[in-house]
Amino acid sequence: MGDSLWYPSVEDVLAIHEDIVAEYPDTPSGVRDRGDVEFALAYIEGGHFGAAPESIHKKAYHLLRLLVVNHPFVDANKRSALNTVAVFYFLNGYRFAYDEEIRTILKQFGTDERAVDESDVVEYLRTHTEELDLAGEIERWREDLLQYGIEQLTGDSGDQKD
Repeated sequence: MGDSLWYPSVEDVLAIHEDIVAEYPDTPSGVRDRGDVEFALAYIEGGHFGAAPESIHKKAYHLLRLLVVNHPFVDANKRSALNTVAVFYFLNGYRFAYDEEIRTILKQFGTDERAVDESDVVEYLRTHTEELDLAGEIERWREDLLQYGIEQLTGDSGDQKD
């Protein structure tokens, strides 16, 4: 597929999962099947058996679905899928402003995938994303760096004795 979208790597998804696990001490870490992550990423980018999701929202739908349904992690599959989709959107110039309805969607994927209506979820994703002004976002981050100082953000005082 000749699109210009950014696609996460397996390592990106694993890092997102590890960040989530680190936030919740009672959540066990571990990958059950790395191949399920690889398949999900390959599917959203290139499709399977001649069929590929075309829009960013359909790609996000399948990324969310496959990371929940295939259960590649020991735990935190739904949270990992949601965060991966949020990062996928962001790095492609969209903010994903999900609400409580996403919990229902994630639970349905986890319990009965067939009960999930693809067109309804794609529409939910479409209506809960907004295009970002990435140049503006970067400028705001730059302003934050200037306002707070790199030293405050990094915790580096510059003193080699610290």
